Amino acid sequence: MRTAATPLLAAAVVFFSALLLASASRLPPRRRLLPLVGGEVVAVVVAGEEQEEEEKVRLGSSPPSCYSKCYGCSPCVAVQVPTLSAPSVPAAAAARGRGRRDDAAPLVATFTNYKPLGWKCQCRDRLFDP
Repeated sequence: MRTAATPLLAAAVVFFSALLLASASRLPPRRRLLPLVGGEVVAVVVAGEEQEEEEKVRLGSSPPSCYSKCYGCSPCVAVQVPTLSAPSVPAAAAARGRGRRDDAAPLVATFTNYKPLGWKCQCRDRLFDP
């Protein structure tokens, strides 16, 4: 037996379903970060089961603009180069404190797996500061 409320309930369900779908389309998509080998991270936009969009995000700094940094040399592109580590300051200060001359201070070799990279502008075989 049908009551008068059944068509009203069906109309309300249809109305709220349409309202929910319309508001869901205006929401920003969810993102999931997936780590990759080599320090890269992929941001994947997830909409249900589909992967709509993929963008790569690299860890670290972004390359500088090398526009007019190579003094007219072309092509001038940004490259990453290893930076040199500074000499050990505490060892030199300790040598001076013991009364030794600076040229007689022992050289301290430190070995680490940390190899920092810096940005330079390169044109052919020459490097320029950005």
